Amino acid sequence: MPALTVATESQSLAAEAATVVRKFAHLRDQALLLALLEYAPNERAKTNVAHKIIQCGDSYKAEGDSRCLSQVADFFWRNVILPVRVTGGKTPEPRSRLSHSGLSSAGDVRSPAETEAINDLKTVIETAATRDNHRCVISGKLDPESIASGPEAFSVPGNGLEVTRVAHIIPFSLRDSSRATSGHLPSIWSALECFGGIDLGALMHGGINSLDNVITLSATVHRYFTELQVALEPIPDSPNTYAVRTWGKVAPRLGLPKTVKLLSTAPDAPLPNPAYLALHCAICRVLWASARGEELKDVLEDLEEVAMLASDGSSANLINIAIYRSLAFSRIEAY
Repeated sequence: MPALTVATESQSLAAEAATVVRKFAHLRDQALLLALLEYAPNERAKTNVAHKIIQCGDSYKAEGDSRCLSQVADFFWRNVILPVRVTGGKTPEPRSRLSHSGLSSAGDVRSPAETEAINDLKTVIETAATRDNHRCVISGKLDPESIASGPEAFSVPGNGLEVTRVAHIIPFSLRDSSRATSGHLPSIWSALECFGGIDLGALMHGGINSLDNVITLSATVHRYFTELQVALEPIPDSPNTYAVRTWGKVAPRLGLPKTVKLLSTAPDAPLPNPAYLALHCAICRVLWASARGEELKDVLEDLEEVAMLASDGSSANLINIAIYRSLAFSRIEAY
């Protein structure tokens, strides 16, 4: 089917779905549902979201019940926005890097499978750092530790120095796990594929550490990238070229460039996948347009307290807690 026809059909469905939202959705859900329609990262994703909303509109006309639309809103909120925000930035450090990073938590690994996944990161981190020339791909700042690698590693020093970290675009903590606490993961991956309009099967298992799912960032940019305040949005018809998007009070003041072009200094190392970066950017856009900022703030504050008190601070448990806290919040809003 021609691309223009697909785009026209998805736009028509999105317009119909937006009408359903404005007529029938609870006020709490309207901004989120409209943002999902507007910022879905491709035509397939837009069609996926629109179909779910239109089906709920048919249900409302038949039964006069708006709960279906609330369920769609909460499906994406609890299985896309919350998990990515809660688990972002939780890429663990392999043991061999602890002396450099100052971390001491690698010994808290609970299973051989997790140990293997974390140890696999050593090669991924080293290869990604080489691919990205030991620099933050957004700010251009060079990791000072690369000085030990020789002068060729920092031949263009104009952007300054800052420690870098390798971040997962789709969070490491969402990898498949045999742990009992990972019961929400199938729903999370289903929702990510639905909203992303792409097949994420390659990432669900060991593929979470694929080179096209990691990116080198300075410590500062890493923080705001994983907190969904900085994103890279693919520029159409310009391969590996991205607009730098920022939100919030701090990220827009970091002095980041308006656009960046990703380049590889390692011929066999793939660059970050533009579809994964587009999905991450779309999630950021939806979050900031969702009108659920206070809810997210409450959830994150609860998680900070739990992380200090819980005997098992695993990411899977944090996802569970975030979802249950969100459920309590929605019950309060219903009254």
